[in-house]
Amino acid sequence: MDNGEPPIGRRVAQWRARRRMTQQMLADRLGKSKSWVDKVERGVRALDRFSVIQDVAEVLRVDAAVLLGGDVRPAGTAGTEGVQGVRAALACHGIRATGPEVWPVGPTGELHRRARGGPAPAGVAHLATAIGLIR
Repeated sequence: MDNGEPPIGRRVAQWRARRRMTQQMLADRLGKSKSWVDKVERGVRALDRFSVIQDVAEVLRVDAAVLLGGDVRPAGTAGTEGVQGVRAALACHGIRATGPEVWPVGPTGELHRRARGGPAPAGVAHLATAIGLIR
């Protein structure tokens, strides 16, 4: 099965490296030995149970189909095909779709006042206080 794709063990190694994990870290999170991970990555040990492939994929934060060599879109790109078209349509009407003025950054209370025309709920103030205490 040589379709130009690297074998599953190589893909595991690539994703592990992308996630900045050592073999030991991956092994610990899977409840396996470092030797097991090393053998999988070198192709000495086969990943032939889908449940194990799912476990590895979950730890590596990828879809199991990615490890299996499927044609899967990277996370975060779903539904972005039409973004440029929407931006072009907005631009035709003089509406900017990018830039800091589109989504102003500021205190939550100020954003809530702009959006709702009134003060932010008390819960937001309590949350901000709690976050300040944690830091």
